Amino acid sequence: FLFLCCTPQVTMATPGILPGADDHEKLLNLIKKTYKEQAIWFLNAFWEEFAEKEAELFWNYVEKSQEIDIQNHEAGSGLDEMQAHVFLEKFNETLTVRDLRTKLRETGAIGPSERPKLVPLTHYLLFKYQADWHVLVNASQGDNSKEVAEAQRMLEEVTAAFQESNARAAEASAAFIEAAKREEDAKKAEAEAISRESAAREAEAPFKAAQEELEAALAEVKAQEDAYNAKTESLKKKSEEGGVVSRNKAKNELAQHLGEDP
Repeated sequence: FLFLCCTPQVTMATPGILPGADDHEKLLNLIKKTYKEQAIWFLNAFWEEFAEKEAELFWNYVEKSQEIDIQNHEAGSGLDEMQAHVFLEKFNETLTVRDLRTKLRETGAIGPSERPKLVPLTHYLLFKYQADWHVLVNASQGDNSKEVAEAQRMLEEVTAAFQESNARAAEASAAFIEAAKREEDAKKAEAEAISRESAAREAEAPFKAAQEELEAALAEVKAQEDAYNAKTESLKKKSEEGGVVSRNKAKNELAQHLGEDP
């Protein structure tokens, strides 16, 4: 929040009332509170005016502040400028930290000579809802016990829902990663099987071609042998049947045929 090297020593205050000699000092003490405590104080101060309708959003502010504040989380009270810009982007705010501080300086919430190191949740809420910071720091919290209890209950519900949501998201993420890994392993195994099959086919190709060539040669030899044998039988039959001339001619042709290479 603010740079507090020169903040005066404060005394113990009545419960539900901010300590401080003036409103500005009270604001400095308010912004020292945790994100949750600041939100509750703001809600109680403006509950009737507008805060009741905004309660759920307030707890979203608290949760997001605690999440972004990676050093202090729930114990934190303000974000550095980089974290504050992330916070503003999360809630689709177009303003910058400089815009916010300029506006608060105009209202006196930030003194002209103050150079805040952090952005407390209270500063954002004052800017967001254009609330009177004098009213805020002087709002008594002691008379609003029911509202405080309700605010606490709502915060606990939102916190529980947030934690459950994170747990479910983690489970879903782990399941997705596992499913993706199984799918990747299956694809890899399929690719390896296809590669092995392709390699086997390539290795088999020369042997298959040689086998086919051998089978074709054997078929050709058999066809020639069948034709030779068929002609032999035909000439033998002719040499044994018919007239003398035809038998002698057939005998000569048979002898010549048998003398040839089959």
